[in-house]
Amino acid sequence: MGATKLNCTGECMFVVNKKVSRANSFNFVCDYVLIGDDKGPIDGARINANEQLYAVLFYEKRHFISLIVKKPTPYAISLVFRNRADYDDVLALLEMTANETRFSRQDFKISSYANRIIDKLRDGVELAIMDAVDKSNVAVCPECGVEVQPGALYCMECGAEL
Repeated sequence: MGATKLNCTGECMFVVNKKVSRANSFNFVCDYVLIGDDKGPIDGARINANEQLYAVLFYEKRHFISLIVKKPTPYAISLVFRNRADYDDVLALLEMTANETRFSRQDFKISSYANRIIDKLRDGVELAIMDAVDKSNVAVCPECGVEVQPGALYCMECGAEL
């Protein structure tokens, strides 16, 4: 991918290390993502997507993206978009740029999940990144109460017919 600059049409909040800024531009240059405000690149927002980025968590309903940065020290960059089109464009460009990074669909607990991942990375533990599970699609065995896949004929835990 060459160079692509995206200027936000709506408001975008950028949070890193509990410091909040307004981001208004996203530059994608080769493997790098640079997030900027009116003054230029925001401190801590220059990332080599395929070397430093550990995971990208996203929550469509709230237009929220959390970038989990692994190197040099683990931290998270949170992006909250007011405009759905800006959110969609940035997420699509991230997917094209960070082609070696795990993308994970999340729910309203996205921030706490990002913080738990960062804590583990700081401890030297790498995790498998999991998508949030929609509990409305999960069936439960009437005999033992274990969650089973929808459409399963038998419970894999107790063998009961479903």
